[in-house]
Amino acid sequence: MVAVERQLQRSLGAWVGVSTVGGAAAIAVGRSRKDPLLRAFGLQTLLWAAADAGVLAASTRGNTPPAGRLRALLIANAAADVAYVGIGSALAARPDRVPQRLRGLGRQERRRTSDAAVRGHGLAVVVQGLALLVIDSTAAARLRPPRP
Repeated sequence: MVAVERQLQRSLGAWVGVSTVGGAAAIAVGRSRKDPLLRAFGLQTLLWAAADAGVLAASTRGNTPPAGRLRALLIANAAADVAYVGIGSALAARPDRVPQRLRGLGRQERRRTSDAAVRGHGLAVVVQGLALLVIDSTAAARLRPPRP
């Protein structure tokens, strides 16, 4: 159980690092090329890195549930990861379907999120969902009780 927990923390920590560096790089390249897709991809990736870092920080506090509960939590997370991939795919494939009222940056703001930016956000959600699916499902499989 402890070995699985440590590997899970290492995997998530590595993913936080990759997401942070990759997100920052995508934003920088997107700004230099004036590419809203890359900027949105980078921003979404950095937001996920921050959320994952929070999960990682909470996991290091030593309040790990028993193996059975941790496995159930990881399976639930894996199901959520599949949903993230589906939602991100829908955003990436059909950004034109996102209503204009959801694209506003504020009531006073006239700018709207472009289709390219919505597509970038969607692609980043797909990447995050797939990576977290691998991390969560691998750890859950390692916690599987032995067969009698």
